[in-house]
Amino acid sequence: MIETNTIVDGEVGRGPAEANRHLSSTIVALRHALEERDAGHNAAVQKVRAEYESKITELEVTIAALRDALEQARHDGQAAVERAVANSAGEIGQLRQTIQALRETIECLHHDHEREIQSLNAATQEETAQLQAAARALRERLEETSFRAQAEKQEAVAAAAGEIQELKTTCQALRNELDRLRGKLP
Repeated sequence: MIETNTIVDGEVGRGPAEANRHLSSTIVALRHALEERDAGHNAAVQKVRAEYESKITELEVTIAALRDALEQARHDGQAAVERAVANSAGEIGQLRQTIQALRETIECLHHDHEREIQSLNAATQEETAQLQAAARALRERLEETSFRAQAEKQEAVAAAAGEIQELKTTCQALRNELDRLRGKLP
């Protein structure tokens, strides 16, 4: 921050209008810096959001692929049973054993699929909780940053007002001194 004496020494000949312009340009520079910081913060929030959306999309694609694989497995199992029945009546006993094996496999796959769905649901719930926690944390950081920015703005305004008051006092003292010196000179 510029010292009051520096402003007074450098701007005695310039006057209060120059000092006000200088203070105005300082305020504009501070506003610009604050806007840049806010833009950086917003970009970071959007990046985090995009990463989470990408992860969710990956999970959705994985779920769709698993569903397709399960459907294909079911379809393949049914096709094998139909081919076996159509090929030979003498193989019915063997086909019954195959059918039983296929049923067990399907039940096992169904059971595995159910466990996998439960696991995915648990992971999704956990990720949702993490996303909510992250959103809360980001919201709190945003509020904290906003509060801090407001406090810094108020401090800057107060400092500027103090400097202006000091400059006014200095100008008045210099005018009084000038008037006093003029009064002594013929």
